[in-house]
Amino acid sequence: MANTAMPEAKLPGYETTFITRSELTDEALKTLQERVNGIIANYGGEVVLTEDWGRRKLAYPIHKETRGHYTYVVYTGKGDVVHEIERNLRLHDHVLRFLTVNLEKEFDIEGFRKRRTEIQAAAKRREEEREARREERMAERRGYSEERHSPKFEAEEASAESAE
Repeated sequence: MANTAMPEAKLPGYETTFITRSELTDEALKTLQERVNGIIANYGGEVVLTEDWGRRKLAYPIHKETRGHYTYVVYTGKGDVVHEIERNLRLHDHVLRFLTVNLEKEFDIEGFRKRRTEIQAAAKRREEEREARREERMAERRGYSEERHSPKFEAEEASAESAE
């Protein structure tokens, strides 16, 4: 009988965003992220993406805090990986809020990374186009203001006033 290797089953994918107090040090935040990464590894998962969105103003005060530090993690895992991560986030005093979303039952890591790079490239193109339009408008404004202060414009304006 031939030994055919079964393709590895794809794990479900999740994304968790959590907000910590803004006074949390970078070292303590890194420790918290390492704890989350360790939990994911213990449950046979893989961290696909970790983004530090930085300190931002909260939409509404949470525990008298008006600013928070946002962290975004995309990962795979089996079993109760989400429950364990959320349990650890609840236990941490500096975590204000968290939200976990189930992305797919069979998460395609490479497809996600490809879509993510396309989205980032499109956003960068839009930002470059926006900056080019802004520069164009500024150049037009400078040209208009320089035109109004040119000797030719002042002479035309003076002759128009004398004709009245």
